[in-house]
Amino acid sequence: MTRSGMVDALHETHRVVRKGGIVVDARPDSRVLARVERVGRSLGTIGTRRETAGDDVLSDRALATVKRERLFTSLRAGRFWHHIRFADRAELEGYLHDHLRLAHQVRWTTRPDTAEPLEIVRAVRYELLRRV
Repeated sequence: MTRSGMVDALHETHRVVRKGGIVVDARPDSRVLARVERVGRSLGTIGTRRETAGDDVLSDRALATVKRERLFTSLRAGRFWHHIRFADRAELEGYLHDHLRLAHQVRWTTRPDTAEPLEIVRAVRYELLRRV
């Protein structure tokens, strides 16, 4: 989505949400590498694909634009961690193969056993916005 497309979408959101209504902006935080873990121990990292990393910057700029225009005010912002569990390495690699945002390969720091359960831990940024 282009920056103007995102700004247009936020303008449309402003139009359909009642005054004082709450909008939640939540999206993966590509500034933080996703981790592959096993029982809380980090085994590797996964970056964001170049093709989609720029989308986050455009989204940030679009959100800043509509706040500057005083269409929305920020109530709270932060980050939470999203855990995605997999039965084994093959299932994780299949998930990455089809993923549109995450890189398709893990940068392993420790090679896992192929049969052990794994999970991807991703940072998700959020912001609660009030329509003005």
